[in-house]
Amino acid sequence: MSADRYGMHRTEHGSGPAVLWIHGYTMDSSLWRPLWELLPGWRHIGVDLPGHGASAPMERGLTLPALAARLAELAVAEDAVRVVGLSFGSMVALQLAMDAPEAVRSLVVGAPTLAGGVPDPAARARYIELMTLRRAGGAPEQMANLWMQSPPDIFRGTEAHPELRSRLRAVIARHSWAELDSGAIATLSTHRHTPDALAGITARTLAIVGDSDMPAFTANAELLRRTVPVSEVRTVADAGHLPLLERPEAVAALMGAHFRTATPEATARTSQLPAL
Repeated sequence: MSADRYGMHRTEHGSGPAVLWIHGYTMDSSLWRPLWELLPGWRHIGVDLPGHGASAPMERGLTLPALAARLAELAVAEDAVRVVGLSFGSMVALQLAMDAPEAVRSLVVGAPTLAGGVPDPAARARYIELMTLRRAGGAPEQMANLWMQSPPDIFRGTEAHPELRSRLRAVIARHSWAELDSGAIATLSTHRHTPDALAGITARTLAIVGDSDMPAFTANAELLRRTVPVSEVRTVADAGHLPLLERPEAVAALMGAHFRTATPEATARTSQLPAL
């Protein structure tokens, strides 16, 4: 594990062609390890986004394009032409693919999240509750408990996986929530992913959704299928909002095949495939 000039702590695992991994909000790169173990033959590079894990706090005024540019520089330096993002991390990954198409050949987005898209109503309400609790001096344990409550169903799928849920809670309980104090997270949310911008993605794109995910995210996946020139959607059975963490065995082979077959010359649109 190391910190570098990109201002983000990172963890590496394995050897081979590089894959860049971008985690979800309040998470960190340590949560990828079970999936990495199922994907040998690749050099996995997991970043802790600003304000997460062991990285420095998120700077006030940090924009989504600026964060994507930082990650693009890292991806180019490491020759990581394969990029994975989950939930909030998928929004960052999509921006990276839009702004630096030469850096990304293969893109996997779990629970795809679009900047400026229609938010899940319960998730929006929970975010307001989190800000209120934070201003009232809520302790880290209280913040974690509130964030993981359903609805919204962000973490509901983890209820069937007690070990995963315990690991997630431990990571979230360490989250500083400083981005709520500074307002930095709000700046990232002001950007908007338009259909025209999505259509400019040249990477071969795979969107993965759980069959029990919230409607907003399955709709996002369908929008990607319609707009991104080389794209497909796969639905994972018995999974919620975090299919890459909840069902690593189900997605590992799918992701490995996607990494191996991605080429910059691919141009044919693929149709939506049946559920796993």
